[in-house]
Amino acid sequence: MKNIIGFMVLMIMSLAVSATTLSWEPPTTRVDGQTLDPATELAEYRLYCEGLDTVAIPAATSNGEYEITKDQLFPGYGKYDCGLTAVDTEGLESTMSNMVVIPWEKTAPSAPTNLLIIN
Repeated sequence: MKNIIGFMVLMIMSLAVSATTLSWEPPTTRVDGQTLDPATELAEYRLYCEGLDTVAIPAATSNGEYEITKDQLFPGYGKYDCGLTAVDTEGLESTMSNMVVIPWEKTAPSAPTNLLIIN
């Protein structure tokens, strides 16, 4: 039985008000030390966030980075603890990566621009 190594570092970067990019290093070995080619041996990643449905991220399209809008992922504003697993082509799932907190907070509108005096 092959096992996927259970260590992935998950980072987040906010791009826009409602978009977040998740970034990670794909595993390159299995738990037993065997080499793993993430390009051919991983089927997907699974994003787990507290109290929410699991989001499947296709491994072939992720390339260690994935952008998702917060309104697609979260039911409302708040802070969400999330972690990532890797799933190989045989369906074996790794242990959870480190957890990250993804905040989604209300933000004020931008200031008005081009204020003029008209006489």
